[in-house]
Amino acid sequence: MPETARPQVTFVGSVHLDRMLRLAALPTPGETVIAQEGWSQLGGKAANQALAAAGTGLVRSVLVACLGRDNDGHQAQRHLEAQGVVTELDWSERLPTGSSVALLDAAGENVGVVSPGANADLSAESALRALRASPDLLVCQWETSAEVLREVLTAARAAGVPSLLNAAPWLDTHRDLLALADHVVVNAVEAQAWTGTDPQTRPTRLDSGHPSVVVTLGAGGVLLYEDGDLTCDLAAPRVQARSTHGAGDHFVGVLGTHLACGMTLPGALERAVVSAAVFVERLHKNLLPALV
Repeated sequence: MPETARPQVTFVGSVHLDRMLRLAALPTPGETVIAQEGWSQLGGKAANQALAAAGTGLVRSVLVACLGRDNDGHQAQRHLEAQGVVTELDWSERLPTGSSVALLDAAGENVGVVSPGANADLSAESALRALRASPDLLVCQWETSAEVLREVLTAARAAGVPSLLNAAPWLDTHRDLLALADHVVVNAVEAQAWTGTDPQTRPTRLDSGHPSVVVTLGAGGVLLYEDGDLTCDLAAPRVQARSTHGAGDHFVGVLGTHLACGMTLPGALERAVVSAAVFVERLHKNLLPALV
């Protein structure tokens, strides 16, 4: 599809270099284990989501982020652009490119630790500049400062640009931002932290106070609450997961893509839950050769 004919999704948020270690089982406190395999790859919620959107070929995927002026940052930029993501970048002179370490077990589950690095230097001016292109959808996450998110979400609403906020990782300090987004996506842990209700029980009401909340349950599928009422309960396809790392970000990127293309929210959720199920069947090694 010609570039000018495609809807645009603008992602504002984080880029990390992920150091991945695959283990037979996750270690317990005080235990040291030997990894079966290790590699480095591109990550960060915004980068993952932008890559997922670009991979559909349906939208112009634009990423607004901040990288360190280091080898990791230049590698990340080259990789993103090679995968079809349009980058609009700040460059930090004082902080290195963000990084993380993730541990994957034999069942495909993962745990991770993030060092934000240059993501903390993303400027509100850059995020606001990205809105001047009038994207069809703005997507944000909580790996960015609350001040930047507050400004860009407020500006998007004033400009009539629909917004999707992935409230992850959950931060109580960011609660006021939820009301600024048109749609909020959270996983089960985040939903319970927000509402005090365990969504794994599939309640018919979720009293979040927000008009449009999507709750992802991994292999349990996805729930949509509109004005607190459960209006859509989708099962996830049964698959053999090799890795769940990045699956939530993939889901958000595909969801945003189909919303920007004019699909209804329930229809976009159907596409996203199927795409995420396919995603976890593969062990993704989005390798950056110079860093391995």
